[in-house]
Amino acid sequence: MMKKQIAVALGAALALGGTSLAHAGYYQYANDFRAHYAFSDFSNADNVTTLTFSNISGNLEFNIPPAGLWSVSRKGEFDVDYNGTGVPSPFQAASVCNSVGKAGWDFCSNVSSFIPLASVNGSYTDIAGTHFIYNWDTDTFTSDGNAYTVGDFTGSATGITLLLGAFLGPVGGFIASAIGDGSVTVHQVFDGAANTWVLTLTETSGVGIESILNQLDTGTSGIPGLPAPLQNAMIDGEVFANGTIHIPEPASVALLGLGLAGLATARRRKAA
Repeated sequence: MMKKQIAVALGAALALGGTSLAHAGYYQYANDFRAHYAFSDFSNADNVTTLTFSNISGNLEFNIPPAGLWSVSRKGEFDVDYNGTGVPSPFQAASVCNSVGKAGWDFCSNVSSFIPLASVNGSYTDIAGTHFIYNWDTDTFTSDGNAYTVGDFTGSATGITLLLGAFLGPVGGFIASAIGDGSVTVHQVFDGAANTWVLTLTETSGVGIESILNQLDTGTSGIPGLPAPLQNAMIDGEVFANGTIHIPEPASVALLGLGLAGLATARRRKAA
């Protein structure tokens, strides 16, 4: 009888854990977000980099997760052109971008199920709010429903670059995986009339975002398939995103762990 009760309890815990893993968590949404992006101000070794999005349309919605292990996955369409010239690089067959109307772009991904990107320790501090909506179609920018156009926050370097990398394809993933430990302070400015979003990234010593961007600009990054760099102290291109980024809730993983712990306990009792 005891074995049956343990089995039922374990099955319920695992079923509930599976449901939580599938549906709980924190989501970032991109709705027909289109923009020209440009990294600049990274060649003077002052630990400050500027990322400017311009000619923006569409909107982004962020739900900020708590500090912890972020296992980021993505579904939907995310496309990137790394040189803005319409000359594709050999990251993938040209037919992939052609199929989504992005002929000449360098990387396109369009999937209906979540695919894992990476897992990092992520955190934010000094951020006012947990739910942000950036809408360049209506020129409205809100934090928990409150309008704002200028904001500052600090976060773990790995967490911030991973979320940026989720939008910037293989190069974004390379940046996120190659940086060191530390934090990045972000000063962001929205201008609806000019359709711009400017992020000034100030990194702590040892993070290395500037160094990695310099490698990309000089062609020494070692990433195969990138277009020939212009070596003009700027890395720019086009980006399109219409999809969802998911970070599971830590409690979901803990619940699954509890179920597995129950299984281990049952086995020990049987052995005894």
